[in-house]
Formats: sequence, C-alpha cells, structure tokens
Amino acid sequence: MAKSCLPVVPLAIFGVIEPAMLVWAYIVAHQDLPSFYAAQAPPFPSPSSTTTNPPIPAQGLVLLLQLTNVYLLLAALAVICSFTRHASVSRWYLIAVAFADYGHIWACYQGVGPEVFWDLGSWNDMLWGGVGVSAALNAFRWLTVLGAFGAVRDPRDAALAKKRN
Repeated sequence: MAKSCLPVVPLAIFGVIEPAMLVWAYIVAHQDLPSFYAAQAPPFPSPSSTTTNPPIPAQGLVLLLQLTNVYLLLAALAVICSFTRHASVSRWYLIAVAFADYGHIWACYQGVGPEVFWDLGSWNDMLWGGVGVSAALNAFRWLTVLGAFGAVRDPRDAALAKKRN
C-alpha cells in the first residue's frame, strides 16, 4: 500500500471507500438527474412509480450539477489528503470535513423538516446517504483524529524510531 500517515482502517475508509462512494454518487446522479433531484426531499418518488419526475428548474439544475461536481472534488481531496505522509495535512483535512459533515446533516434536516428527519423509517436512500453515512463517517473522522485506530503520523518518523531502538 502507498505510504500514508493514516493507520490502515482510516486509510481504507477515507482513502478508498469514501472516494469510491462519492464517485458512485456522481455517476448515479448523472444517470437520471430528474430522479436524483426529486429524491432530495419528500414526497419521495417510489421506485415502482409510473409517474415522471417534475422538470428541474434552471436554478435547481445549476445547483445539482455544482453539487455533483463537489462530489468529484471531495473524492480527489480525500485521496490526496489520505495518501500523504504529512500527518498535519490528514489531521486538519479530517477535522475540516468533520465540521462540514455537521453542515451537510443540518442542510438535510432543514430540507426535509423535523418530522421526516427524526422518523428514520421514512428515510429513502438519499437521506441514509446524506445523514446516516455522514454521521458514521463523522464519528470515524473524530476517532481517527483522537488516535483510536493508532497515531496519525509520518511513516518516516516510525521508521526512524525503529532504527533508534
């Protein structure tokens, strides 16, 4: 595996799984932009529904395309900031994205309202991804920063410490 300052579990989560999920979300969104748009907030379209989704207003299309562009940007940043030897880069990246997770979850809360937000049984795939996955990744980010999976440190420092002993 490439040299990284992250321990193995966080490296797999933030350097491989999360970027792959972001690229997958980009692809899924672009396969059917109207469905992706309609699934953002209730009433959620049912997969078996024969009705078509309403057209996306120009403003919504611009925001949707910008959102999916951010998915690719975040995927690239996740890879770059996970596969670095610089512990401070990875640590500060994880902290910044952890705080951004709260904004993402809050945006979902504002969009769907408290009735849907607190009724997990009513969530669709979009809410599970936007809130559930974001909350889980947030916990992993903080656990990583706090050292629960091992120290976030430059792999060259570990090699030097072994040589000294």
